[in-house]
Amino acid sequence: MPPKAGATAKGSDIARKGITATRRAYPASTGARKPHFLYASGPGGVIVVRGQVARTLRELVKAGSLGLTSLECGTWAYRLAAYVHELRRDHDLIVETVREDHEGGWHGRYVLRSPVRLEANQ
Repeated sequence: MPPKAGATAKGSDIARKGITATRRAYPASTGARKPHFLYASGPGGVIVVRGQVARTLRELVKAGSLGLTSLECGTWAYRLAAYVHELRRDHDLIVETVREDHEGGWHGRYVLRSPVRLEANQ
């Protein structure tokens, strides 16, 4: 009789190896990263953002009048439109969406129109 599928599945031998909750089969992660905060001065006062929204704001300031597309920051901004939306909604920043046509459709280029000055992290 052939073995059952569960007996040959990856990790099925954990009990035989004596793996318990204190001794893991796979190495534990190195721990959570410290959240990255970005401080900036905008038209409405101090802006404090963190994570991908902070990275988006930094890149928009760096890009200046050229703006930013999802493709240009495709390695990290999988939800660029959502990050820009949060900057608009929560911090009253003016971020223009410029429609760029191309073969097969169009994409948006986000250009920060509000004056924003990045501060040293506090």
